[in-house]
Amino acid sequence: MKKKIARIIICLILASSFCFGAAGCGDKSGFVVGTSEFVDSLNPFVAWSEVSLEVFNLIYDPLVRFDEEQKPTPALAKSWEVSDDGLSWTFDLAKANWHDGEKFTSEDVKFSYELFLTETGEGSYYGAYLSGIESIECPDESTVVIKTEKPKADMLYIPTPILPEHIWGEIGEKKLGDYKNKQPVGTGPYMFAEMQEGSLTLTVNGDYFGDPGTVESYSFVEYKNSDSMAQALKAGEIDGTTSLSAAQMGQLEEEEGIKVISGQIPGFTQLGFNLKEDGKGDPLLKDKEIRHAIECCIDKQKALEMAYSGQGEVGDTLLNSFSPYKWTPEGDTLRDYDIERAKEILDAAGYKDTDDNGIREDSSGNDLQFDLISIADNTEEVKMGQIIKAGCEEAGIGIKCVTMESGALSDKVYSFDYDMFIWGWGADVDPGSILNILTSNYDYAETGWINDEYDSLYKEQSTLIDFDERKAVVDKLQQIAYEEAPYVILVYDNYIQGVNSADWEGFVQIPENGCYFLNMTDFNYVNIKPAE
Repeated sequence: MKKKIARIIICLILASSFCFGAAGCGDKSGFVVGTSEFVDSLNPFVAWSEVSLEVFNLIYDPLVRFDEEQKPTPALAKSWEVSDDGLSWTFDLAKANWHDGEKFTSEDVKFSYELFLTETGEGSYYGAYLSGIESIECPDESTVVIKTEKPKADMLYIPTPILPEHIWGEIGEKKLGDYKNKQPVGTGPYMFAEMQEGSLTLTVNGDYFGDPGTVESYSFVEYKNSDSMAQALKAGEIDGTTSLSAAQMGQLEEEEGIKVISGQIPGFTQLGFNLKEDGKGDPLLKDKEIRHAIECCIDKQKALEMAYSGQGEVGDTLLNSFSPYKWTPEGDTLRDYDIERAKEILDAAGYKDTDDNGIREDSSGNDLQFDLISIADNTEEVKMGQIIKAGCEEAGIGIKCVTMESGALSDKVYSFDYDMFIWGWGADVDPGSILNILTSNYDYAETGWINDEYDSLYKEQSTLIDFDERKAVVDKLQQIAYEEAPYVILVYDNYIQGVNSADWEGFVQIPENGCYFLNMTDFNYVNIKPAE
């Protein structure tokens, strides 16, 4: 499972025989979603797992949501207009109530945005979407006016949740990060019911100001691995899955009453390098020629076929091929699989195997020998690591594959105590979110790479409303990231998801060829219904 500009630490093992409440046990008024990860926190200021963000998307409303085509559609803002100079946005708000019955007003919007900016800043997940906002005014209870320093290209692509001031305003700044938010209160289409070990349940908000869902409840249940989750789907113990392995797709396609998809997602699986100036990684990796050579050693197509059963595409840059902002390296710029080219790069950079042991050294005799960490229970990434190792060793680069659980990897990465690692990112509709992960001020930056030109161009692209103008700058950002190679983008791997189509109907892939779940919308949650 990818980071949604986030990463989960899996903490619970559930048996595949788990049956939560009435749902999945014959009563189809509730829908059970099986996940390979779980909610890491109910506090939007500290949560970073994809499931947490999915839950927040149902409990809380943003000003503007995405529809089934991932285009802006009204949520708490029922309409909006922007000034001719692009610096002032006026949002007309819906009449809504918080789940505890209190009235929602424009002051809640102002409070929420200012709190995210003040307490977490633009380097955090939700705070990053608010960059460029200069002031927020509330001329009345149903109107918000947001003013920006420069035009804000992603104003209608902000998923930052609106929080109730009457609850969060009582917490205090020093306690904000420690607040457990055990009973979340939002305005969204579903309300928090309960959370137990490895399971969380939401119930429909019957007083929702928008179109209420037809499903009475959703339960998110964590499973130890995708095999047990697939068996639970076959047995009718769960009704949908967010993430299965590619190997299980063929098995489930043969099952009557189960619909399985391979959905494209904005995001990728990457090889990351420790480039932090005072990090604990091997300093040789700070030479981009070594990183370039490593990329030429990776047979990405083979890895896609062997590790992901072909479910996805070979990766190259930060944006997937279905993004309108995609830039693709070609010709000599493209670092495709080519062992001989890798050897030539290393030779030209002065790395030779002088002692004839199969491993090249630098001029001081230090071996090009690096540790590569992957998550132990992620079969695909472990296989990817072995393929990287085999290719690099052909070119004279030694690789030691190390596996560990995701929490340990997280600790290693964010203390910069590693050489290389394999992980993944999930992104959003607007390109700014995924481009942000390589800026120097991003809170979850993993590589320690700093590039002033990249930082400057990132700020510039966020102010460009014209598509062609913005794309030119986004192209340059992708070019810089590709040339400097703090990441090697390995594959754009799909999410394999399944649903119980015998009992439920109305699911659509969002966007076309996308996913049922984890698609940044609430569309399927509020539109599916029991099959007739």
